[in-house]
Amino acid sequence: MVLTLSHFKPIKQVKASDEVSNQLRSAIFEGRYTAGDKLPSERELIETFEVSRTVVREAIKALEARGLVEIKQGATGGAFVKELTFERLSNDCKDLFFLGNMSFSEICQARLAIEPVVAGLAAKHCTDEQAKILLDANNNENQTLEYPETVLLRSRVHYVLADMCNNRFLTAIDKSLIQLVGSITHTFQPDTDKIHPPGMHQSIVDAVIAGNEVAAETAMRAHLTEFLSLLEQIEADYRNNQ
Repeated sequence: MVLTLSHFKPIKQVKASDEVSNQLRSAIFEGRYTAGDKLPSERELIETFEVSRTVVREAIKALEARGLVEIKQGATGGAFVKELTFERLSNDCKDLFFLGNMSFSEICQARLAIEPVVAGLAAKHCTDEQAKILLDANNNENQTLEYPETVLLRSRVHYVLADMCNNRFLTAIDKSLIQLVGSITHTFQPDTDKIHPPGMHQSIVDAVIAGNEVAAETAMRAHLTEFLSLLEQIEADYRNNQ
């Protein structure tokens, strides 16, 4: 059988910066660099990949554009790995909320579908070290009522549970939804104890540490249902004042 030249495909030349970016991206996705870690310096990357400074900078900019790293300036600056979330989707949804095209009810319905599962998985996989982190998050949620710190403190338990569930896709979705609610409430800053009274996480924390998956799911569902009713009132007040 004779093959014609049409059966062959051109060989694509991969840019050096793309190759560097791809290798660093793989290292992040494989967990060799986790959220908050600093990537090797420009000099180290230049020596490791045997490429120019321009190639390294293009590669880092590509990672930044994909939302994988954050560039910090100064003596202690560099490229730092960001939390793996659907950040662009969260930002778009925030815009939709303030345009009146999305509600807290819709956002929290998504959380109601996901977070009970996350809580159950967290209970299943809970270690002593994770239990301590979870307790600390729960016990420290009242350290301040000042924005934006108070938003992070009141949502910290949810972030910890997301990390504990051992499902990176669920973790990314969950954190994006939590981040979305937090960024919206931070914008119009309702009374923290009104929108999220202290102690709302206690039954969830107790169930997760006890390793009771069913109780953790039930407690999370009850918590989010109560939280949603509070959010709906806060949103109604906000819309009425526009």
